[in-house]
Amino acid sequence: MTTPAPRIHILPEAVAGRIAAGEVVENPASVVKELVENALDAGATAISVEVRDGGLSLIRVNDNGTGISRAEAPLALARFATSKIHSIEDLTAIRTLGFRGEALPSIAAVSHVEVLTRAQDEIEGTRLRAEGDRISVEPAASPVGCSVTVRDLFYNAPARRKFMKSPLRERERIHETLIRYALIYPNVAFRFVADGRELLAAPPASPLERLGALLGRDVAGEMLPIHWEALDLRVSGFISRPTLGRASRAEQFYAVNGRPIRGGLLVVALERPYAGRLPPGRYPLASVHIEIAPHLMDVNVHPRKAEVRFLQERSVYWALSQAVEAALSPYPRQGQALVDFAWPFAEAAAPAALHEPATPYQAGALRPIGQMHFSYILAQSAEGLVVVDQHAAHEQVLFERLLRQAQPQPLTPPARLTLTPREADALMENLEAFLGLGMEVEPFGGNTFLLRSLPDALAGRDPQALITALLSELDRYRNVGLDELREKLAMKAACTAAVKAGEPLMPDQMAALLRDLGEAWSPATCPHGRPAFITLTLEELERRFLRR
Repeated sequence: MTTPAPRIHILPEAVAGRIAAGEVVENPASVVKELVENALDAGATAISVEVRDGGLSLIRVNDNGTGISRAEAPLALARFATSKIHSIEDLTAIRTLGFRGEALPSIAAVSHVEVLTRAQDEIEGTRLRAEGDRISVEPAASPVGCSVTVRDLFYNAPARRKFMKSPLRERERIHETLIRYALIYPNVAFRFVADGRELLAAPPASPLERLGALLGRDVAGEMLPIHWEALDLRVSGFISRPTLGRASRAEQFYAVNGRPIRGGLLVVALERPYAGRLPPGRYPLASVHIEIAPHLMDVNVHPRKAEVRFLQERSVYWALSQAVEAALSPYPRQGQALVDFAWPFAEAAAPAALHEPATPYQAGALRPIGQMHFSYILAQSAEGLVVVDQHAAHEQVLFERLLRQAQPQPLTPPARLTLTPREADALMENLEAFLGLGMEVEPFGGNTFLLRSLPDALAGRDPQALITALLSELDRYRNVGLDELREKLAMKAACTAAVKAGEPLMPDQMAALLRDLGEAWSPATCPHGRPAFITLTLEELERRFLRR
């Protein structure tokens, strides 16, 4: 009788390294992002990026930062080697952009890398070459700073290389990445050359001058400064006047402590004050910078550090809305609001409380009275009677949870999805957007896919119906950026999964929905702009009953 081969085993280091590299190196733009962050952390005041074939053949990033000493050069390609953190306590006070010690070794795992560098106190530079497991270190002439050359990206990972976009699209991704950093760091000179053609030349400038250089002088002339500050939180930047709008959110940029991030619910906070000032279907332009004490946020919630989690979310969103509202105050709203937006819940935690971490947000008391026509929840508040549209309210709750990047919940076993050829093609092109919502989908041959996880906000939903509904939206959003597509998919997922009008609810279900709505940052409307509730105040009821 033969012993069965073991099914669980430790992966060889080379294989594990390539898998880990996938968390950092997703495409050429992610390589540029990591190298630019290293340059900024090194104090560079000039950064130059050169690429060929959309970065697949060549990426070269030069900087005039502090450089790497000869003695430390070999450590630059070792996993978890970093100069930016020394203890676990440092993780709660991160000020640098890169800190994991993963960038260079992950890049070297899927490409040929050469580093030419010289530290300021050295006379001679160092050349470091990495090809597979072979690393060589030798003396070389070099200016102070660092030059990293990456060739043949994904040469040893054909499956990943197959899913790269066209060289033109990959070049555009790199260009968009550099624009984000150039807006955040106007004091740093940026240059971008693609296939011998200079696409970006931005010398050091003031924030508004840099914005004009990148987005156009006509745009800069239509921008308004924003500012809000209290203790550990500061909001600054520029927003567009209501006279200027775009058909998409491609020109909205957000940064936290010098780190570009996806907009998420910051988009809601930015756009809420524009209601009644900007025509429907038009979006403001913005460059928003948030500075917050490091211990009040977590930058380690996303493999590529594209998102952060705030300890006091509502305080941050409230501060941004206040800054935008103040800047737009000379521009009156047009028309009247659809409903009375009297807030039936407790106000957001005061920004003054930001210096007291895990201060919990307490929602105001809403006591359910009953359900009307199986569609509306009647609730009593301190102000009077609140009528809640159960579908709109639940839709907003799910939408916010999806955008907050809730942890994916594994499906055991994975759900098997059978799609049409057109649906399969659409899904293959947008796997990243689905993954950004906590839906891990992988091909399983032909038009069949495996759904390995769903976000906790969508737990228990029919996977086939959910994915099919999301795929039906993709044709409408072919030309939008990844962040906007993710938001549109979150809206559709929330609408599909939310409780429907005409659906009976038990008292405990109504109470739970009211509690969740009270904890939402923007409970007044659903993601599509419909009111989630209306309030009939005691004063109004007393007038109607002739008590006043």
